[in-house]
Amino acid sequence: MLLPIRLLALDLDGTLLNSSGLIPPANLAALERARARGVEIVLTTGRRHLFALPIAAALGFDLWLISSNGAITKSSRGELFHRDLLPASVARRILVDMADFRRCAVLTFDRESRGALAIESAETLQGSVARWVQANLAFIEQVVPLQDALTADPIQAMFCGSLPLMREAGTRLSEGEFASGITVMRTEYASRDLCRSRHSPQPDPRHRR
Repeated sequence: MLLPIRLLALDLDGTLLNSSGLIPPANLAALERARARGVEIVLTTGRRHLFALPIAAALGFDLWLISSNGAITKSSRGELFHRDLLPASVARRILVDMADFRRCAVLTFDRESRGALAIESAETLQGSVARWVQANLAFIEQVVPLQDALTADPIQAMFCGSLPLMREAGTRLSEGEFASGITVMRTEYASRDLCRSRHSPQPDPRHRR
């Protein structure tokens, strides 16, 4: 006996969205048919909640978003269901131990204002993720040294750069004494010689992602 589908969780980039960052009419029509059958729609993405909201708004109905690689679950109205933060003490140890790569680092906080993203070097990141920097400019705060931005627990710490540099950073991370206490999510774009490595807390067993 086949059980009815009750929930549909969708990634954004490359799944719900096309290469132009838009929702194709066929995808929107499919979601409307699913909702008509009582299926709940949830958006899941590596984007920050606020950065994913325009996509949710384009769908035209209220829904839940699982954002920041699973660390934050909020409704499109801003209701918080779950939040899994990286302890500031762990983030500080990462930044100190990874001092050689700190100019490539980004701290993400659960805020909707400037300071939601903290960096140490705009110049370094402009060279690797210029489009991302421009899209998030209103939320980026430059702090030197970066660990001074840790006045609250961040969602994650991220390092961005060329593939060789980030592989070197990955080796350094794996050798750190804090390695067993974090989850590393790595994305490589070989055609752009770009790697993004995100570091979040080990998931709470009550909220496995």
